[in-house]
Amino acid sequence: MNSQRSDGDFEKTPSQGGLHSPAGSTDERQPGQFTHAPVLAAEVVQGFRDRRTPSTVIVDATVGLAGHSQRILDELDWAEVIGIDRDRRALEQAQDRLSRYGGRARLVHARFGEISDAVAPVTAVAGVLADLGVSSMQLDDPGRGFSFRFDAPLDMRMDPDGEDADVAGFLLAVSTKDLIRIFRENGVGTLSIRYANALKSQLPVATTGELAEIIVSATPARLRGGRTHPATKVFQALRVSVNYEASELIHFLPAALGLLDRGGVMQVISYHSGEDRLVKRFIRLVETGGCICPPRLGCTCGAEPAGERTTRHAIIPSDDELAANPRSRSARMRALRRTANDVADVLERYWQQVPTWHG
Repeated sequence: MNSQRSDGDFEKTPSQGGLHSPAGSTDERQPGQFTHAPVLAAEVVQGFRDRRTPSTVIVDATVGLAGHSQRILDELDWAEVIGIDRDRRALEQAQDRLSRYGGRARLVHARFGEISDAVAPVTAVAGVLADLGVSSMQLDDPGRGFSFRFDAPLDMRMDPDGEDADVAGFLLAVSTKDLIRIFRENGVGTLSIRYANALKSQLPVATTGELAEIIVSATPARLRGGRTHPATKVFQALRVSVNYEASELIHFLPAALGLLDRGGVMQVISYHSGEDRLVKRFIRLVETGGCICPPRLGCTCGAEPAGERTTRHAIIPSDDELAANPRSRSARMRALRRTANDVADVLERYWQQVPTWHG
């Protein structure tokens, strides 16, 4: 990734110069040892600090290694946390980390799009947090196949114990046409056709190293020398696809709003433009009640606002956080406070409109 941010060019993974660490760099971590620095942790806690609801429950919908949850429990003495994750291995480590909080913390194995069922019997909460994308634990485990820093089986599933196909199987099953579409939708750009054809012509692709080398070979020589490895966005696009991340987010947003008590806050941290655009559009819909009337004519469709953003613009990491945790550099957090008792009309309008939001 270039050092500059641009729409469609931000993501959670760090820039990588090749299949291994760039020349002159070192990485002292050993397989099985994972660093964990929750992104925008202070800002997340601050967003929940001004509680305006009788509920004391905050849902960490992508709990991972529980860095955010731990900060919430440490700094908000009124808070209880329900943590959700689809990765059983992450939940095991999160359980160890949160065990000292006793009944203030509960963990559930589920997808974050299943938030309503996952928190049952709770039906109203004070806050919801979703930290999207892939975690440091998943990136830094060679066996998970998320990173081309390690030559490993081509997996990338966030729930490796589940029934979904891994990337190697996905590439065998997907059509060239659909692969091109997936690449285009996830920011691969003008090389989408070239990369899709190269991959489909060299199947099976079994390892991360093989995939990265195919992409490098298919990349014009003039584009191979940048700071960002040519395969970075291809890896991201395939990860997003095999984990159904876009579909999960589409289902999560309305479910989270419906779960919030009036006065409750939802905070979403995203790492690439597609996610951020969907979150931004959802917040706009909630703020306008889903009104589709021409602005110059005023609203005549009966839409009623159901929430309000808590900050005017997305929150990004501070310079100090960027220096301490380079993986945070692509993060953008947007937050919404529910203001309406009844959000049924807004949610109905969402499901009517969201199919037109792509692109």
